[in-house]
Amino acid sequence: MLAQQVYHTACRISYLVSGISLKSVLICDIINCKGGGILKETMSMRFFSPIWKCEEIESKLEQLEKDGWRLDKISGFRKFRFIRSQNKEVKYFFTCSFVKESGMIITEQALKSQLKATEIGGSFIELLKTTSVYRITKTEDLLLRKFYRNIYLRHLVMQYVLIGLLFTAIAVAGITLSCVVNKNPLLDIRHLFLAIVGFVGLTIALRHLFGWFHLRKQ
Repeated sequence: MLAQQVYHTACRISYLVSGISLKSVLICDIINCKGGGILKETMSMRFFSPIWKCEEIESKLEQLEKDGWRLDKISGFRKFRFIRSQNKEVKYFFTCSFVKESGMIITEQALKSQLKATEIGGSFIELLKTTSVYRITKTEDLLLRKFYRNIYLRHLVMQYVLIGLLFTAIAVAGITLSCVVNKNPLLDIRHLFLAIVGFVGLTIALRHLFGWFHLRKQ
């Protein structure tokens, strides 16, 4: 029992340290399986890297699989659940689609039909986009698929740049009209909400513009 506690403490420390560079938070736990009370070792990790840095998360998932932690499920806000398994060399591939767009559906179909990829259960939806993860055991060069994903992600992050600028423009127009038409002072408390909307919109636009330049360099 003491040896098991020492092992799990070492597990928490080692993976927490290795996950800091990806801004992840790690929780190790042991749960009872429903079938017969057999202990199954599980681990949960959150990755907060932006979608344009998905290759970093893929590399991390692949390394975890080599270390004996297989991705089992995605749930909640970027919560990745792992189970202890045999060490194996596999590939992970992220797909992402903007709301009301076909996105990477063709790529997902090819991953399933040609590469026999397994879609990890669950996905996370945030800021009008859906992200899914695929596990690929077949040896295959994913360079062309990553090239297409890069092109699509540039389109996707540019959508966020435009949305952010739109909110900023609405906020600026609202404050301007209030000052010109209604003769309200610029620092009027009634402008606070519009100022917050404009600031959030500008933050989203600048953040995703950085992501667009990051993707262009790849």
